[in-house]
Amino acid sequence: MKGEISLDLAEGSWTAGGGMTFTRVSDGHSLRFTKAHGDLARRSMSMDAAVGDEAAQPVDLSTYELDMKKVTVTMPSLNSPGSVAGKPFDTMLAQDGAAVFSRAFGASPVAAGDSLATVAGRVDVVPALD
Repeated sequence: MKGEISLDLAEGSWTAGGGMTFTRVSDGHSLRFTKAHGDLARRSMSMDAAVGDEAAQPVDLSTYELDMKKVTVTMPSLNSPGSVAGKPFDTMLAQDGAAVFSRAFGASPVAAGDSLATVAGRVDVVPALD
């Protein structure tokens, strides 16, 4: 994962490789998500979404609220990278995210605005060298 963030998490962005595919076994309908991108100021995540064999299109997938009581920021030093670690928090399915699930499967797994997933994570933070 690569990106730039402010240590107060009020601005910045990140991108991640990889992806995930959802496939309904009964009929083979599928939805693939790739190229995750997070916007810290908007508290949102977008991904490229491909329904079946269609070309991937960018989709605003989810939003989240950030409780800073659940985040630990460790400043980097010369000997060690800093880090940002987040305890589990919910992400809410965005309207566009619900629409792409509906296009792929006829319905969304949850309604727009409802919790899509609970996530937690940690990233190392290396200061930019100018």
